[in-house]
Amino acid sequence: MSLYVAGLAVYPLKSAAGIRVEEARLTPWGLEWDRRWMLVDDQGCFVTQRQMARMALLRVSVENGILQVAAPDMPLLSAIPVDPTALVVTVWSDRVQACTVSAAADEWFTRFLGKSVRLVFFPQSSHRTVDPAWAGTGHCTSFSDGFPLLVTSTSGMDALSELWGKSVDWLRFRPNIVIGGSDQAFAEDDWSKLQINGTNLALVKPCSRCVIPSIDPATSNKDKGFLEMLASVRRQSDGKVYLGQNAIIVSELVEKNTWIHSGDAVSVLASRCKG
Repeated sequence: MSLYVAGLAVYPLKSAAGIRVEEARLTPWGLEWDRRWMLVDDQGCFVTQRQMARMALLRVSVENGILQVAAPDMPLLSAIPVDPTALVVTVWSDRVQACTVSAAADEWFTRFLGKSVRLVFFPQSSHRTVDPAWAGTGHCTSFSDGFPLLVTSTSGMDALSELWGKSVDWLRFRPNIVIGGSDQAFAEDDWSKLQINGTNLALVKPCSRCVIPSIDPATSNKDKGFLEMLASVRRQSDGKVYLGQNAIIVSELVEKNTWIHSGDAVSVLASRCKG
C-alpha cells in the first residue's frame, strides 16, 4: 500500500469556500492562512454555514496577506485592514484574542448575508491552545473548530460516493489533507501517526459531524438525505457521526520552511490498537 497526498485545501475564511492547492506551508497553526479570518455576530460569537449556508458561496483567496472575497452579485472585496483594533471573540467555548479588519468589510459581509456580522483576523500575537485532553500540551490552532489540521482519505469518499450514487466532493468535509492509495474505506480511522515530507502528524481525535457536509459547496443547497446516508455508515456507539481525523503537528517547525505537496509520499508510523 503506497500512500500519498491526494488533495490539499486551505480555508482562509472560516466556513467560506475552500481552496484546493498543490502545495502548502506548515505553520504552528496548521497550513498557512488556514482559518485566519472569521465572521462574528454582534456578540462576538463565530458564524458558520451551520447558521448561514450561503457562506458556501463566498470564494476567497489571499494575496500578499490580504483576504480577497468574491460572491454572487457583489463587488470584489479586498479586505485591507483599516485601524484594526483588538477584541475578544468566541469559538465554541474558547475566548480568542482577535482584531478587526475594516468597517467596509463588515458592511460587505452584512449586505451579502443579510445579517449583522464583523470580519476578524487571528493575529500572530494571539494564542489559542488545542484541548490538551486530546493533544497533550504545547499545541495551538487559530479559528478552526479545535485542531490545526483535518485528515481524510479518498477511500472514504469513494465509499460514500458509491452509497450516495454520485461523486461526493471531499470539500464537503473541509479537510486540509486527503490521503490516497488505500483500498480500505475510511482508512484514516486506523492511523494514529503519519509522516509527510519529514513532518510527523498525530491523528488525535475523530471529527464529529454537523449539518455542513450536507451543504453542496458549489451551490450552498442542502442535499436532502445526505446526512441520513452518512449516518448509516458513520454513526458510532455514542450516537454521533464521525468522519476524518483531527491532527496536530508533532515535528518541531524550527526556523525553517516546511511544506506539504500534492503527491508527497505518506508513511504510517503508528496505527491504533483494536480491542
